[in-house]
Amino acid sequence: MNALTAALIPVFGVIMLGWVLRRSNLVRAELWGGINRLSYQALLPALLFSTIATADYDGLPAGPFLIAVTLGFVVMAIVSMAFKPLIHDGPAFTSLFQGGVRWNGFVLLALAAPAFGAEGAALAALVFAPTVPLINVMCVAVLSIWGAHDEPPDFARVARRIAANPLILGCLAGLAANVSGVFQDGFIADTAALVGRAALPLILLTIGAGLDFSALRARPGILTLAVALKLIAAPLAFYALGLAFGVEGVALAVLVAVGATPGAAASYVLASEMGGDARLMAGHVTATTLLAFIAMPFWVWMAGG
Repeated sequence: MNALTAALIPVFGVIMLGWVLRRSNLVRAELWGGINRLSYQALLPALLFSTIATADYDGLPAGPFLIAVTLGFVVMAIVSMAFKPLIHDGPAFTSLFQGGVRWNGFVLLALAAPAFGAEGAALAALVFAPTVPLINVMCVAVLSIWGAHDEPPDFARVARRIAANPLILGCLAGLAANVSGVFQDGFIADTAALVGRAALPLILLTIGAGLDFSALRARPGILTLAVALKLIAAPLAFYALGLAFGVEGVALAVLVAVGATPGAAASYVLASEMGGDARLMAGHVTATTLLAFIAMPFWVWMAGG
């Protein structure tokens, strides 16, 4: 058993525990929203800050890695857009687009350190800074054009929400601390590290709580295509870009793992808010979360990780 598979087993164990807790009603349905908000607004930003602030990027190909990973999401947006002439249902197409573009970085963060070491964890955390605003802008634009909504979206509100995204702020604060050398140890650093350690178990539980197996029957043709985009086309595109920019070793393995991560639960929320096909999106998140257990080790192995 390789390191990535060994790291994935407890990650998926926690995800399935979340599903059991939700289905058994041991944790009531109305509580999951609060747990998710706490993780997203406070715990995850602390984790990103702590990881990036204390990381040693000397000797790591951070520049080529970030260029390749950012272009990877742009390429997947272009590939997803190419299917628009074949899909006449606007809301369904927006879910296909989100399925091809969005990634669940929290799964990767949970397994990065045990699978790829401290270097891999540092690079995985760094991905959030450039890609969170890029992905949100692209998905909001597509939903604004093809989503089913009675009135035009409030773009000013959406822009403010992206600018104030706590994950982006956590990454930027961590980068500032890393460059300036402040808050890398002491009370603030220790507090952020302690808070951050609570983030990943809770967010993995909420991912499991959100799994909807009944949604796997929604639009099976489009769902199959969206899953193929996420777990076949995306890692292949990221791998090719990594080779083109000279990314190798641990960095290339992390890059390919970014492409092979499951779909993000946030895509379901955005589809619900902006007129996308939310049920199709729920099916995509569920299918890719389950299949990523196979896809991620395969693609990392292909990349030599």
